[in-house]
Amino acid sequence: MSTTSTHSDARTQEHINPGKRTCVIGAGPAGLAAAKALADRRISFDWFEKGSMVGGLWQIDNDNGATPGYRSLHLNSSRPRTQYPSFPMPPDWPDYPSHELMAQYFEDFADHFGLTDRITFNTPVVSVAPVPGAGAPGSRRWIVTPEGQEPRTYQEVLVCNGHHHQPRTPALPGSFAGETMHSSSYRDPTVFAGKDVVVVGVGNSGMDIACDAVATANRVLLVTRHGVHVLPKYALSKPIDQLGSPLTAYIPFAVERRIYELIVKVSTGTPQSRGMPKPDHRLLEAHPTVSADLYDRVGHGDIEMKPDIDRLDDDMVHFVDGSSAHADVVVYATGYEVSFPFFADDVWSADDNELPLFQRVVAPDRPGLYFIGFVQSVGANIPLMEYQSEWIADVIAGEVLLPPAADMKTWISDDRGRMAKRYLRSPRHTMQVDYWRYIRAMKEARTMTPNAGWRDRLRRPLAGLLPSASASQPKRQKSQSAAKTGSA
Repeated sequence: MSTTSTHSDARTQEHINPGKRTCVIGAGPAGLAAAKALADRRISFDWFEKGSMVGGLWQIDNDNGATPGYRSLHLNSSRPRTQYPSFPMPPDWPDYPSHELMAQYFEDFADHFGLTDRITFNTPVVSVAPVPGAGAPGSRRWIVTPEGQEPRTYQEVLVCNGHHHQPRTPALPGSFAGETMHSSSYRDPTVFAGKDVVVVGVGNSGMDIACDAVATANRVLLVTRHGVHVLPKYALSKPIDQLGSPLTAYIPFAVERRIYELIVKVSTGTPQSRGMPKPDHRLLEAHPTVSADLYDRVGHGDIEMKPDIDRLDDDMVHFVDGSSAHADVVVYATGYEVSFPFFADDVWSADDNELPLFQRVVAPDRPGLYFIGFVQSVGANIPLMEYQSEWIADVIAGEVLLPPAADMKTWISDDRGRMAKRYLRSPRHTMQVDYWRYIRAMKEARTMTPNAGWRDRLRRPLAGLLPSASASQPKRQKSQSAAKTGSA
């Protein structure tokens, strides 16, 4: 039977009961990686995407209703660190490609590996539930109900719907007479023309939006509670994330942090020396922000830094230091809640963005349920999604073993302890991983084969230094994609 999904308007009996083993939810970067890994192993699957495009948030005009991208959006991680390991970006692309190039990249990926025709577009999944019966939920398969279609059962469900689609907005004291918006609704700075703008939050989106607003706004204020470390895009004459290598996974974290503290200090100075509040934490104890423009904008007086908001009052914003400012617009760049609208709460939930997953992927008490892409690193997440997908596809194919459920739960408990010691308490840090250490972990997980011998066990600690065993890695020439977008 064909493994190719038809479009959602097909209602043949074959499509309703295709006998396929696995279900993939979402066709963003995570879903693309997951589908490719399954297809490489000839594992049959159905694949549902809420909108009509691949690429998720990088398609800023996506009709899936969950796109937080904006016109000035570019990568904050460099091209070679962001690309899928199996599909290099064209070498003539810039170090930090635009959202247009990234959207084209995902379309090229899907077309190159024959994935596009497998997607059932415009079909959100409305329910995922375990088949009732004895045993752990999911042990008797999973029931997946696409919108407007009959329920289907699958042995595995790969959840790839992303974690940037339910905005988190703080409840501030007082009332505000002006306009409020979450960063997810922002597209371009024309909305700020002639206005006094307050941007709340100093993550990547908050800094980008504040810098954008300078072009049209009357006044721009940027609010931070704790201060933040700002990483430059370039250091020592190269993209800063290219200073690391697979060897980074084998040095102590304290050494790595000290090296980066010195590099950042030499490259850009400290935040407090550049007109920003002194952070109340060391580098990498909270997710840092990458910006090439912020320090200059603050130094020029284009952006004014402010502490946390005390209250709102009509068209005034009052800050905890006793100062106040007029505002026409308040932009909340305050992150997102992880959301799974197709799960009942007793099946799976993510309270405070907590995801009790082994290696950020496997739910020990929910056999057959896997989460791809629910990680956050200082570097890029996209290649991590492919490493996750390769591992889980190996597990589904029976080529790699998972640890016993009890061992996975122990790992989760220990990991939570490590996270609590290292990071500021925040929903933003529940999915945090170190780029190179996580790649090492994924590669090591793929060595847990059923018939592993002593040689395999000896090689396992060195897996992070070895080439990935992922499928075809095409050599790409200068791409036509750049010509299509007028970039590169």
